Amino acid sequence: MTDTTDAGPLDDLKAKFPNGVWTTRANARLQSALIEGSGLGSLQAAVGWAARMQATEAPEPFASPRMLLFAGAYPDGWDAGDAAPLAEQVLAAQRGEGLIGADAARAGIPVEVVETGPSGGADGPLLDESALAEALTLGRETAERAIDGGTDILLIAGIGAGAATAAVGVCSFVAKDDITAYMPQLQAPGGMVDDVSWMARVAALRDHLAFNHGFKRKADALVSRLGGAEIGAMAGAILTAATRSTPVLLDGASAAAAMMLARDYGLAAPKWCYMPNRSPHPVVSKLAKQGGLADDFGLGLDVGDGAGLVLGWELLQQALRLSAALPLDEQGEPAAKREAAAEPESGDEEDSD
Repeated sequence: MTDTTDAGPLDDLKAKFPNGVWTTRANARLQSALIEGSGLGSLQAAVGWAARMQATEAPEPFASPRMLLFAGAYPDGWDAGDAAPLAEQVLAAQRGEGLIGADAARAGIPVEVVETGPSGGADGPLLDESALAEALTLGRETAERAIDGGTDILLIAGIGAGAATAAVGVCSFVAKDDITAYMPQLQAPGGMVDDVSWMARVAALRDHLAFNHGFKRKADALVSRLGGAEIGAMAGAILTAATRSTPVLLDGASAAAAMMLARDYGLAAPKWCYMPNRSPHPVVSKLAKQGGLADDFGLGLDVGDGAGLVLGWELLQQALRLSAALPLDEQGEPAAKREAAAEPESGDEEDSD
């Protein structure tokens, strides 16, 4: 007989909230810069986020990134209109090719493609109890292995339109709104609107939701019924990173959904995450705000989940280099305080005349 009281794969993980005081101190430090302009603009939020990740007012560029790309199959119709079969996308990433793989190879970022089991329960939950535990364990062990190997920041995204459709289901449940509010318009080659694929995804997801409704919001239920193995494994990796005080960069709808599921397992998990690029995908817009993420760079890049990771990473690194290079007052005092101290008192001014 199975003991239903057994702890789940993530139950012992307890993530702490990063200390926001370091963001305040980092911002105060930047205000003391000896510059003519107004500062770092849209880069400043990223510097403030890095400050609380590193627990310092003067954050430095990260030294050892690692990209984790999660991939898993979903029910028929969920990936309608996808540019290439999932297997081809996986192979391209592994070979350092395609939008994600080639960019990561150029930037010298190690890439690990994490292939999960399929999420195939079209007429019921996507995962049974065993498959759920397997997906969560896979995400946890993958993140632990990377961090134990010296990684100081993880770059996480999902591959395939099936996971993006699953993210729509998760977001719809969390926001208590219809799935059509979060299913973005799809583009066909040549800039045409692909209504056929959009309707196929909506129909497939609605058929699935007909068998999966009326359940309470619990992390395991959301993963097994709506998120599936790919998003579940990502959630396990995000929570594990948060528990190990390791920051995470995310990109795309499936990663945003995984972040919210990680929050259901551990409330502090999103606070260790940052999305330097937020695509206009409705799921990204909704969940990045609901997760309380720091302001992004305003890129709005929308060329597929994960494709903005390397660019976002490089902008983050450049922002940290720039903030470190700004000339500062020797005492680190804000400019207004420094100028007030430099002004002579009225008696001294009279003596000098």
